[in-house]
Amino acid sequence: MFLSSVRQALAALFVAVLVTACGGSGDPAPAPTGGIAVSPGDGKATVTWQMDPNVKYWVFYAPTTSAITTANWTNFPGSVAAMNVSSPYVVTGLVNGFTYGFTVNGRTGDAAGGPGSPSVSIIPRPAGATWSAPQVLGSDTLRGITYGLSTADSLGYYLAAGDNGSAFKSRDGLTFTAAASVPNTNVNAVIYNLSKYMAVGASGIIYTSTDLNTWTPANAATGQNLNAIASNGTIAIVVGNNGTVRSTADGIVWTGVTVPTTQNLYGITYTAAGYWVAVGAGGTVLTSADGVTWTAAASGTTADLRAVAVQAYTTYTYVAVGDSGTILRSTDNGATWTAQASPTQSNLLAVSAASTQFLVTGSSGTIATSVDGITWTSRASGTTTDLYAVISGLAQYVAVGSGGVTINSQ
Repeated sequence: MFLSSVRQALAALFVAVLVTACGGSGDPAPAPTGGIAVSPGDGKATVTWQMDPNVKYWVFYAPTTSAITTANWTNFPGSVAAMNVSSPYVVTGLVNGFTYGFTVNGRTGDAAGGPGSPSVSIIPRPAGATWSAPQVLGSDTLRGITYGLSTADSLGYYLAAGDNGSAFKSRDGLTFTAAASVPNTNVNAVIYNLSKYMAVGASGIIYTSTDLNTWTPANAATGQNLNAIASNGTIAIVVGNNGTVRSTADGIVWTGVTVPTTQNLYGITYTAAGYWVAVGAGGTVLTSADGVTWTAAASGTTADLRAVAVQAYTTYTYVAVGDSGTILRSTDNGATWTAQASPTQSNLLAVSAASTQFLVTGSSGTIATSVDGITWTSRASGTTTDLYAVISGLAQYVAVGSGGVTINSQ
């Protein structure tokens, strides 16, 4: 901690010397015309200003509720100067809920910087409150979304897939293009793990891909619909209709797992605490410490449970969601569950557990968020279509649903 603080202080001192240095060729430039605009995001901020093509701009920022200037910015612990940047400039690594101040100045050549723009303060916040206008990808319903690495170019891609094997990929979660369709199936869920994309769906069909250009069939040894998949990084487990559970260590060879139910299973999750939790029809909840031996738990509801997720913070908190706005919460690895007040009566179809909040999606464009799984806030999604899947990460959410709809929140 001490060495880190020393390095940060030395770095700030070095930049401060550059800010005030004289003798370089060029001149100080006026602050950006019209000042700057700063838009808060999830752990980030986007700084925009009117650029002069002949000017080099520096962005100064720090965690502070006071006005930040080019003269006082080094007084604030955690202050940063980003040199020779262009508008818009995205600042990442910010902490949600804390106030940050920003200013921008400019220079020509290697001169000292001119006056800074008026200070602007923002507070980064979790994504999920506001959503982009829906993008429609074809006409097939999309039921699953994941993010992984393609061997075709060693780049990361979102993969959204659904009915009739429709598949789309995106680098940023905003703009999607067609990927190779998944053959011969309606895809119900996708995941990236075990170094491959995996798609599972109707009639026990499983396909894997490493490049999103070709899909290889795997044998699940079942004709039951497969509805959800999760992985702990060593094995993946898929669940489906009539109590179907299959496990794999490579995505290719799948073996049957016996569970104490014949109910349809619709959701599954895993936590680093070492526990698996699966949910399904009629309020079914199953737990397992190894993925092999499963125990039924009392959920306290008869509603169909469609999805489950776990958040690791100070403790492991599970949230299961389902029909008629059902929301359940557990803090003992799924052994006991407590019903929570729901902001909706719509069917809830998916749940994501980011580091700072839970987010659920459902029928008719329903979205709600909660920091603790107890108190929930409805959000306007901008769509009335059913939202079947959602993923968090990279400081944003991406949700997909009926009629090829995708929406994004940053």
